[in-house]
Amino acid sequence: MIAACLIAMIAALVMPPQPGFRVGLKKPKTTLRIRAGPMLKKQVDPLEIAADIELFSACLDAGLNTRDAAAVVSQVAVESQQHIWTQVVALLSIGVSAHRAFSLMAGQSGLDELANLATVSQRSGSALSTGCKQIALSLRAVAADHRTAAAERAGVFIALPLALCFLPAFIIIGLAPVVLSLGTQLINF
Repeated sequence: MIAACLIAMIAALVMPPQPGFRVGLKKPKTTLRIRAGPMLKKQVDPLEIAADIELFSACLDAGLNTRDAAAVVSQVAVESQQHIWTQVVALLSIGVSAHRAFSLMAGQSGLDELANLATVSQRSGSALSTGCKQIALSLRAVAADHRTAAAERAGVFIALPLALCFLPAFIIIGLAPVVLSLGTQLINF
């Protein structure tokens, strides 16, 4: 009887559900919307942000104005930050200053530096393109640091099975017979 129950449970897990058969709980009729705060935001890859900023810089170098360069980036930006670029383009289109338009990027990972750069560029007249290139370089360095840290953590996790499995086996098979042999020789001596 127990074997039949086990076979039925395994079959239920292995077999795909039949069409029209719902697996799991029913969807609730009311949905709860939780607004993502700063701790719940998905972290965007610094390489993707660097690519967006480099594209912005390349558009500025090609002769596009700030609004048109931001419009190009808004078409291909990282999905989670596309709306920010679109809002910046909309504000620049209606004549809002670059400082106010780019202030939407303040607080966003990677784009915060661009918001500061747009403010400084407006006040001092410095080239926005060269600053964007520096921001992209620093973001690429951050991404390289993240990748290096992940590779170092992988080395630790690879060594974990060695410590948990092979070390106890070595002690039992290699050292225990030697210790027992010495112990019996001392007792018999």
